[in-house]
Amino acid sequence: MIRERRPTVLRAAVLGLALTLLAVAAPAGAAEPVYPPGIKIGLAPVAGLEASDRFPGFEDKDTGASVLLLEVTGQSLGETAKQISRDRLKKQGISEERRESFPAGGKGTLVAGRQEADGKKVRKWILLAPAGEGAALVIVQVPEDAAGSYSDAAVRTMLASLAVREAVPIEEQMSLLPIRLDELSGMRPIRVIGSAGAVLTEGPKDTLDAAEQPLLLVSVGRGGPEENTARDTFARNLLSGFGGYKDVRVVNAEMLRLGGGAAQTHQVMAEAKDPKTDTPIKLVQWVRFGAGAYLRILGVARNDAWSDAFPRFRAVRDGVNPRG
Repeated sequence: MIRERRPTVLRAAVLGLALTLLAVAAPAGAAEPVYPPGIKIGLAPVAGLEASDRFPGFEDKDTGASVLLLEVTGQSLGETAKQISRDRLKKQGISEERRESFPAGGKGTLVAGRQEADGKKVRKWILLAPAGEGAALVIVQVPEDAAGSYSDAAVRTMLASLAVREAVPIEEQMSLLPIRLDELSGMRPIRVIGSAGAVLTEGPKDTLDAAEQPLLLVSVGRGGPEENTARDTFARNLLSGFGGYKDVRVVNAEMLRLGGGAAQTHQVMAEAKDPKTDTPIKLVQWVRFGAGAYLRILGVARNDAWSDAFPRFRAVRDGVNPRG
């Protein structure tokens, strides 16, 4: 009986020890990664670092410490690695002290060193790691006199928390546009076009095919002519160059004053056919010019959906405002 008990007692003791070690190695409440607006990469910043309103990353305005997060796309990890070679860093005035493999992203590279600029000495960490189809480049900079608050161990722990989310939520992308859409009238954004605008639709699909569901494009462009006659031509050319529709025919063009303001809005309405199915469609475009920029709103829908779509287009148009 004694021989049968000892293995059981031993197993219980080993299990208890293992659980204790796991609790120490992975404490509950570990910090969650924070993602700067508009990008897919994030990390759990060291205490004292707050989200920056000047660049994608974090900063400590009291000490001058900063963490810059960059997404690199369109080139291989190996090509990006050339940007942080010893020679490249030396040309930037960075004295490399250590280069090592780092577990972030599975096969990251971490470079630690120092730099002096404008008479100030800083410690620097540069992490390059895979991030989805691209790469993440994280640059940490800490002034020498703030080294006590940002130790090498603390920075390494922060960098090890690097995470990549699948996508940036559409609402977050919309918040970065220079305009607000205060009225959606039942429509919903499905795509953000860089920092210029968004595409909205009404219906169950996330489609850009106006032969299936009404589409509305809201965007801001730079430039534009100053003279009214040139602006009318400019607006018509914008419409004719959109979508590759067939048999486009302008049926109305006029100047509107909307919202009681002094700015005039060019309205152009047209009829056309879908290039794939020959489905009859209608289009409306509003272009409002400002100082060195213009706002463009373009709605497209099938003829049989137009009576419902057009009032929605107008409601969204009247709810577009500059982001203040």
